[in-house]
Amino acid sequence: MKHGHFLPRRRKIAAALATAGAAVAMTATAGSGVSYASEGNLEGIPESSVSADGKFFDPSPNTIVKVTTGSVGADERPNRSDSVSPAPADATAFRFVKNKQYVGQSCGTDVIQQTSGRGKTTLVLTVDKKVDATVKKEISIDLGQISAGMGWDVTKSYGVSNQTRYEVPRGRFGTVQAFPLYDQYVGEVWEGVSGAFPTGKHVYAYKPVGVCFNQWLE
Repeated sequence: MKHGHFLPRRRKIAAALATAGAAVAMTATAGSGVSYASEGNLEGIPESSVSADGKFFDPSPNTIVKVTTGSVGADERPNRSDSVSPAPADATAFRFVKNKQYVGQSCGTDVIQQTSGRGKTTLVLTVDKKVDATVKKEISIDLGQISAGMGWDVTKSYGVSNQTRYEVPRGRFGTVQAFPLYDQYVGEVWEGVSGAFPTGKHVYAYKPVGVCFNQWLE
């Protein structure tokens, strides 16, 4: 099984995201049968690992992280944005995203698929979904400019697919839940006709790249 790599700077990132908790946020997840964490059951996930806004969590020992085949690796993520169209001229057109950084991965708290059963049995969960990218912003800025600064389209849905198998021993009840895995990026917002003036604000973009499988026994 291929496990994702989670950077030691996660706590610093989590603190930055907590600061952005009051920022304007755009969040959506595509696919049928999607439930939100507040309506579901996040067994095996320590409360301390969930972000301040409740939308992301750090993997626990019960979580298997799998990147979708063909997703861009951390060392291959684009630094250029030539293929992304800039925002149209409007009130926020002179705000730009600069100094984009890839800061790690986290799991979303939207349950995109689930299976369970009593052992002895093998639970097999196969996921093939489309999940929307997510953006958080500390200042008003057009999504087109965020896409241009990040180097990928933050308004698109991205396919995530993978499979896991979970052995449930006789007499126990097992559950497997699937959550989207995101690459996290942060960028600085600059403004002015040529984007010469820093605002001190940031935008955060989350690109779906795989699946987090959380599994446990009862």
